[in-house]
Amino acid sequence: MAVYDKDKNFSFGWVLGGTVLMFLFSFLGGLIAGAAGVANLYVILAIVYACFLAAGFVVGWQSEGQTIIEAGLAAILAIVASAAIKGFSLFLVFDPMLFALTVGPPFVLALLGAWIGEKVQGDEIVTKDD
Repeated sequence: MAVYDKDKNFSFGWVLGGTVLMFLFSFLGGLIAGAAGVANLYVILAIVYACFLAAGFVVGWQSEGQTIIEAGLAAILAIVASAAIKGFSLFLVFDPMLFALTVGPPFVLALLGAWIGEKVQGDEIVTKDD
């Protein structure tokens, strides 16, 4: 078996991929919550938070590069994309509490997920040489 050090270069591809993952995880989580009849705002927020944590974990686990930075940028892009699709209503009627609940925790949880994913990945890549 060959052991290689990880390539720590920044990957914009993982930023875009992470954005898509976070957006899709959140969309599917919301779709499932809606189909299940969940109407409680805090339950919906918890589902969105879990989706950002899971997507951040995937980015941290699979990307060799600057995983925490990539996941953070992906979270920002996913939050902006979600707000754009909703017509920026989150920003037009500025409610500081709603803004804090929908922007801060997803960003922080994406970073946490990436950090956990990077720890799971380790510092070396082991491959089988045939």
